[in-house]
Amino acid sequence: MNKLKITLEYLCFFILLYILAGAGINNVIFPFATGLYLSLVWCGLKGYILSPLYIFATLAHGFSIPTLISCCSCAFTILLITGIHYKVKKPVKLSLYFVYALISQIGFVFSQVYFNGAVVSTFLTVVASILFMQCCNQIFSAILIRGFAYKLSSLEIISVCVLLGAVSCGLTAFNFWGFELIKLLAVFGLLVSSYTFNVSATLIVGITMGLGSLLYSNNPEFLAPFSLFALTVVAFKSKYKFIPCLALIAVDLCLGYFVGVYYSYSYINVIPCVISSVAFLLIPKRILEDVSGIISSGSSSVAVKNVVNRSREGLTKRLYDLSEVFGEMDYVFRSMIKGGMSKDEVKDILLQEVKSKVCEDCKEKNYCHRVCQAETEKVLTELVECALERGRTTLLDVPSHLTSKCSRVSNLVSIINNLTTQYKQYASFMNNLDASRVLIAEQLAGVSKIMKSLAGEVNKNISFDAGRENSLMDELTYNNIVCTDAVIYEQNTDITNATIVVRNEDSEKIKIPNIVSKVCGSKMVVASNDPSPRAGFRVLTLKTAPKYDVIFGSSSCTKEGSQTSGDCFSLIRIENDKFMFALCDGMGSGEKAERASSLAIGLIENFYKAGFDNDIILSSVNKLLSLNREEVFSALDICVMDLKKGIADFIKMGAPNSFIKHNNEISSVESGALPLGIVRDAPPAINKTILSTGDFVFLCTDGITDSFESNEKLMEFINNLKPTNPQTLAEMLVDKAIENSGGSAGDDMTVLVAKIFKTA
Repeated sequence: MNKLKITLEYLCFFILLYILAGAGINNVIFPFATGLYLSLVWCGLKGYILSPLYIFATLAHGFSIPTLISCCSCAFTILLITGIHYKVKKPVKLSLYFVYALISQIGFVFSQVYFNGAVVSTFLTVVASILFMQCCNQIFSAILIRGFAYKLSSLEIISVCVLLGAVSCGLTAFNFWGFELIKLLAVFGLLVSSYTFNVSATLIVGITMGLGSLLYSNNPEFLAPFSLFALTVVAFKSKYKFIPCLALIAVDLCLGYFVGVYYSYSYINVIPCVISSVAFLLIPKRILEDVSGIISSGSSSVAVKNVVNRSREGLTKRLYDLSEVFGEMDYVFRSMIKGGMSKDEVKDILLQEVKSKVCEDCKEKNYCHRVCQAETEKVLTELVECALERGRTTLLDVPSHLTSKCSRVSNLVSIINNLTTQYKQYASFMNNLDASRVLIAEQLAGVSKIMKSLAGEVNKNISFDAGRENSLMDELTYNNIVCTDAVIYEQNTDITNATIVVRNEDSEKIKIPNIVSKVCGSKMVVASNDPSPRAGFRVLTLKTAPKYDVIFGSSSCTKEGSQTSGDCFSLIRIENDKFMFALCDGMGSGEKAERASSLAIGLIENFYKAGFDNDIILSSVNKLLSLNREEVFSALDICVMDLKKGIADFIKMGAPNSFIKHNNEISSVESGALPLGIVRDAPPAINKTILSTGDFVFLCTDGITDSFESNEKLMEFINNLKPTNPQTLAEMLVDKAIENSGGSAGDDMTVLVAKIFKTA
């Protein structure tokens, strides 16, 4: 079956070569067969099969010595050169192939000039052959590589018209006693195209075939009839296929017998129209619909894009509904927070418990609690207060007059201490329980907010740009990049997205972002490069580049005598063209400090990636760490850069000052707030700063800042550093800090340096 398919394929190419071999411009210039042969070899078909087919097709139109020399020298040259490339396993670049194509025409030039003395026509033939080869390259690379199911670019459509005109030129030569082969195929092609293409394409087919006939004979005999045929089949197109057929035959008869468009007309001249109409009627409607679906699949993108927008409306509603659910859950968890009792309430409860456990069965109960009620209440209250404030009470806290009267003093002290301990354990449990509820409520509120934000983004209809999509495919094709599909849409007023499907070997070409930027009118960068469902292709997604970009450097040193540093840092790109770099200093040094800082930085990374706000992130991380049984305190220093606006948010919890080095000056970002994990509700210190291109941002742990005498000395040192890459600056600062510490690190030292710059 495969051999039969290959045989039929090469048979079709032979017929096409034979038709084009007779296609001449004014019967003087015959470039088309050679151009087609050169193109088919370039597109990867087997040259050793095509070459004899090309030679035989050319000679079949008229044997002569010049023709023999021309076709044989061309075929031999191309076979030799492509064979050498095949042996060394080096592909032929298109620019180099143009040179080879010109070399292959040396034999043709020699034979034509030597035997016929035709210099001008020979030159024009060579030029036309190369140009036609490029047209065929556009067509066959699109069909053989991409397939029929993809929209043709404007350049490829023009190339198809050129090929159709050349074929029409060749078919005009076949006239058997008034039976015109060009009319037979033109009528059949117009009827088929009217049911598979749109109106414009059908009209173009008719005009192009008429111009091809004119090119061969300098006779416009078929130009007007074919154009009128195209208008007829479009106007009379119906679900009943025989109607445009009858209308077309009637028009041909009128043009021949009554208008006199043709130079001569008889019943033989109408036979091609009848045969074509019958052949068209024999084609099942289902096949025409299938072909139309394959060829015009590109136009379905309008419907697909409409479906995308309608799907986004449904998704928006579901996101809003989910947001409401998480908002209600936030309210429920907050309503479950009980809160602690007041100090007076606690004292009253403990006093009643003490009286119940100590005095209930005492013989002196009536005397103590009736006769000496005020004095007894005062003593017991003071003992309870002492236990609550100091953690326990002792016999030394009991007044001497009570010791002399009461036989249960030791029991009284023991019970007060036990009740106080139990209360504190209960209070701690309830506080932790409330803190957990607050933490969960905050997360639910954060998720609700994210859902609403996503719903707002999804609710905006995507604005597709078909004009720029076609321009993009044209530009890519012109730059020899095979693109099967392209979609350009506006995400918002600031961001344009473009998605293209290109060959694997084209996906890494650096010219692609430049081409997309040119078409979109703004600098574009590749956001993702993913495999395509179709083998051999990749899907590139490009989006508007942010106004700024950033590069980083880092350097660190572990405390002398410690194997593990308690410092930890993170550099991640987060949503909406924002970059976060964070530095966490676990209190102390060694494994415990490293564990604390790693835990904090890991939580912060994941929260930022998920899209939570600064307040929710730091509040949640702080509560999580404070709930930990271990005392894990960490100083946190975060800088979030908005690369679209050039704005930086500095977020600090117990971290030292940060510094921004400008061109000729330096500024400081003040520290503030308690470290993470000490107080549950400690708010962070947040500073917003506008950055300029060329600014350097320094984040340091206290091991660096403490090695200098003062912040002023540190700022002076940073300001005197010569601007260079961030990595070098970070290393220079750590080296200076070690030098200040006497040649060894007295604490863990870490520096992060970031440089912001304009992308264009």
